[in-house]
Amino acid sequence: MVVTKITQPSNSGMQSSIRRMTRNPDSPVGGFVLLMMCLLLTGCAEQPIPQLDAAIHALEDARMSGAEEYAIEIFTEAEAAYLQAKEELDQQRDRLQLFRDYQPATTMLAKVLTSAAQAKMEAIANRQEAKANAQAALAFARQHLQDVRSLLGEPSIPATGRGEFDQLTLAFHAAETLLAETESIMTEENFIAVMTTAHSVESFATRIQELIISARQHAKKRQA
Repeated sequence: MVVTKITQPSNSGMQSSIRRMTRNPDSPVGGFVLLMMCLLLTGCAEQPIPQLDAAIHALEDARMSGAEEYAIEIFTEAEAAYLQAKEELDQQRDRLQLFRDYQPATTMLAKVLTSAAQAKMEAIANRQEAKANAQAALAFARQHLQDVRSLLGEPSIPATGRGEFDQLTLAFHAAETLLAETESIMTEENFIAVMTTAHSVESFATRIQELIISARQHAKKRQA
């Protein structure tokens, strides 16, 4: 009876076989080994947690700089890219570890950082411009109210038009009050609201001025 001895391949022998297979990737076995090695390397990729934290911080930094109001377009793009990256990360987490690929999410998070930084710079520049415009609008409104005050202070008001002038005086005081309230919110740095209201006061003061001149002319005609 002949006994056949079965020998187990040594570790060194297995390693030599793998090296031979990988040296010849055109062979079916060599190609399979290379594919599995690539999948394993991809599957072992770590989640881009540092990049995610950096993106969150960049968005918050841009928001604190006023990007939601003064750089809304680019800030919206940054937020959209962040949500897309989050969705991509969730999809990768649902996959088997062997098939996870975090590179697309990493690329999206890099875009978030770039867009958020641009939004911050744009917001700072636009905020300064809005502040200057608000200050200018307040100055124009104050000047128009001063012109109205001068007209109301003129002594030549016909008695027949006193009632109409009293109404215009009340409107003038209301405009003064509104402007004072608007100036007080400058400290809150809501420059767009300040500028909008100041323009309204300016227009209102101009209209009051026109009505005063018209009422004076009509009163003189009635008196004559």
